[in-house]
Amino acid sequence: MPTKLEFATPEGRLSLSINDVQFMAYDAGELAMRSTRDFVERMRSIGFGELAETYARLLAQNKVSVMELREAREEAQASMDNRDECVQVAERIMPRLEQLRETISRTQVEMRANVERMSALSAACDRALRQIPGYRPPSRYTKS
Repeated sequence: MPTKLEFATPEGRLSLSINDVQFMAYDAGELAMRSTRDFVERMRSIGFGELAETYARLLAQNKVSVMELREAREEAQASMDNRDECVQVAERIMPRLEQLRETISRTQVEMRANVERMSALSAACDRALRQIPGYRPPSRYTKS
């Protein structure tokens, strides 16, 4: 049975295996960048599925908003030649752009809060690991 480490975090008191603590301290961010699906699955396995699922949802919302902005820009550019059509397009696009602006702003605020939670958890895991006598982080994470 893997050794468990019990420690306090901003998310509450945790009891996780050393491997899970090391993952949270050093590898979660990299995995999230490589594969959101793998990141969510790994986070679920250690009890942080909600946090990872929120991250994935916000990331997806941001990607959808960017696609919608591109579509609106393409629609506007396609109708710039005709003055009458420009006015009609502006009347259709401006409310859509305002809604997208609000969605993007809200998503960014939520994403920032979510990433701050994960960062605080990662830092707490690192602190807990460093309390183990003789523990050294993996060489790729030590400062030279």
